Amino acid sequence: MTDQTYTQVRHGLSPAAAEATLHLCVAVVTVIASVSAFAISTTFGVAATFAMTLLVAIALPAGVPLLVATAFLFQNTVVAWYAPLIPDNDAFDALRGSNFVLLMTAFGAFLAAAFQARMRAVEPLRPWIVGGVLLCGVVVVYLGLGMVAGEPRDAIVYFRNIITPVACFYVAIIASSVYRVDLRRSIVWLTAAAMAYGYCELIFTMDFLSLFHGDAYIERSIRNQIETGVWEETLRETGFVLRGLEDVMMTNVFNLAGLESVFPKIFRIGGPNFHPIAFAYALSVTSSWMLFNRRWLLPLTALPLLLAIGSKGAMVLMLLALLARISMPLIGARLAMLLTCCAATLWIAASIVIGMQSGDYHVLGLFAGLREFINNPIGVGLGIGGNLSSTALNINWDLAQAEGAAGTPMESTVGVLLYQMGVGSIVIFGFVAAIAWTSWRTYRQTGDLALLFPMVAAIVISANAVLQEEAYFSPLALGLSLLLAGVTLGSHWNRLDPARW
Repeated sequence: MTDQTYTQVRHGLSPAAAEATLHLCVAVVTVIASVSAFAISTTFGVAATFAMTLLVAIALPAGVPLLVATAFLFQNTVVAWYAPLIPDNDAFDALRGSNFVLLMTAFGAFLAAAFQARMRAVEPLRPWIVGGVLLCGVVVVYLGLGMVAGEPRDAIVYFRNIITPVACFYVAIIASSVYRVDLRRSIVWLTAAAMAYGYCELIFTMDFLSLFHGDAYIERSIRNQIETGVWEETLRETGFVLRGLEDVMMTNVFNLAGLESVFPKIFRIGGPNFHPIAFAYALSVTSSWMLFNRRWLLPLTALPLLLAIGSKGAMVLMLLALLARISMPLIGARLAMLLTCCAATLWIAASIVIGMQSGDYHVLGLFAGLREFINNPIGVGLGIGGNLSSTALNINWDLAQAEGAAGTPMESTVGVLLYQMGVGSIVIFGFVAAIAWTSWRTYRQTGDLALLFPMVAAIVISANAVLQEEAYFSPLALGLSLLLAGVTLGSHWNRLDPARW
């Protein structure tokens, strides 16, 4: 089909806009169909999601990176539709896992395709494929160790957390190395939709969420807090009576205690993915990516939402990306990146010092990880320790504050990975560092500003990971960053061969 015919079919859209529209429509329909299939039954959902993702990977491979981003950002909005209809909590949790099935199917399909002759012809891609296989092998070894030494479910949860950003990167870099993957329009549209959702939630709060059973979704999410007596504990400690869901969603600015007299409490929005910190990272990551692709208006529009959410790590990413982008024309790329590194280091150093003085849980969790790494540098296996493991239910924080370290590493990606994987965690940290270095080296060769986004994201998110598990383990933090990084690098390698374009 010629460009002219394609344009006519797409009602006058330019070929690039028509392509972006097609990819976005396919992504939205696939996500809705996937969650709906899981609502019928988990087994059917897994089979249907596998089949649909494989079909998209074969028929529209250039649209798969956008499909992954759409699934992680908007899937839970679709899940909320079914909140009143799925009484079983395990089945409801399965609905939220449909995006992982989608990602792993795409990952498997593209990794298998990477061994084809035309993929091997992309010379810069070959060492990344070998490295990815080795990385996955190390992670699987620690998965097995964790399943034997601890709870299998906890080990699987942390395997999912670790493998998700890796899979995002490889889906993106393999797809964009061979096919023309252009996210410049679709990511803008996706971010604009997420921001519109965020502003509606901020202004209309529970009235907006109730339109699609978002209030029922939140109630299910906090049911464990209700059953374990968190509300009663809040009453005893603060005297503040939690009267309903809206009270649960109210928080201080940036979650800092003692600001009630200066700033009123605000409704902490969770976004279309129903997780405030992850939503903040999604806005920050896509906004930072747009800055390095010469778009300014939408990223600046995201700042009020980031303030309302109050995720310090996500806000730091946004601010340092702005700092780097603004300072580059003034002092050059080398000094701008050095300034970004220094600012990220100072940010995390100050957080540790302040946290040590206040007995902050994140610092206590980091110190616990460092202590356990010294005692056992081999590691104990995935799923032992960390916020999402069953061991998190038995932490005595009063004792931890008295001793200066938590009994079990948590709240810190660095602490948790050092504890669980020991020296094996080098493959994870080295993987992220290699992406940053490759991006910088490629920028120095080409001068393409977009190639600096992976470096800035890797630096700041890794700094945040010192005291925050979500920085690496949330799909919309490191996962989304590496998805966009993979598209950026792969597209550059693709352009080296004009015959593909």
